[in-house]
Amino acid sequence: MKTKSIYSGIIMLGLFLSSTGYTDDNIKYSQCLNIFKEKDGIQTGTIIKMANGEVFETLSSSFNYDRNLVSPLCSIIKYKRYYYILISGVDKKILAKKLS
Repeated sequence: MKTKSIYSGIIMLGLFLSSTGYTDDNIKYSQCLNIFKEKDGIQTGTIIKMANGEVFETLSSSFNYDRNLVSPLCSIIKYKRYYYILISGVDKKILAKKLS
């Protein structure tokens, strides 16, 4: 009886997690080919080129890092029709749209 409730809880949790929109297909990892200068930051409209050939334009900005970032690693998360880019060394996720 106890194991039956544990199994049903695990199944419900699996159904819930798969319906949130975040699956492995929505997350990609790549190296960014840009160099971000500390004084410039990442501004709205910046074109970000990835090593896997994808190109993004930022729709938000970030200025909260304290050193130059040379080819940082990135996580690209697709959510609905937009993308969020998480850049190593930057605390804020950056909203972007895919150009190619």
